[in-house]
Amino acid sequence: MEPTVRTLLKREESYAVHALLYLNEFPGASAAQVAADLQTPAAFTAKVLRRLGATGLVEAKAGRTGGVHLRVPLTDLSLLDVVEAVSGPLVMDTCQTKARCATQQRKGYCRLNTAWVALSLQVREAMRGIHLDQLADAPAEPA
Repeated sequence: MEPTVRTLLKREESYAVHALLYLNEFPGASAAQVAADLQTPAAFTAKVLRRLGATGLVEAKAGRTGGVHLRVPLTDLSLLDVVEAVSGPLVMDTCQTKARCATQQRKGYCRLNTAWVALSLQVREAMRGIHLDQLADAPAEPA
């Protein structure tokens, strides 16, 4: 039996990063082609691409010269930018979103909250330091 794996990223965040890298290599690909080549569910991939479009990272054009195109150079996008564009601010635990978590209210301090904040800052900094152009292959040559 294979061990159960829990990923840090949500599926839609991972698909978004993969889709942006794919679109850099194959500008103008259709959403269906992106999904097929990345072996991701077509409907879910289309949803992710729509979200990326709503945030201004890609645009979809209809017609013969259409498809999905990057609107932002990969040099301007970090992993953190993509994750937060798809899902909002990245924190380790929801207690970080409160002025004072339940333990802080009860005791006046919370060591766990302090640890979560420190870890969140480290993860954010690491993700901010990796830009998509560092991960991308060159655009494909026209056939």
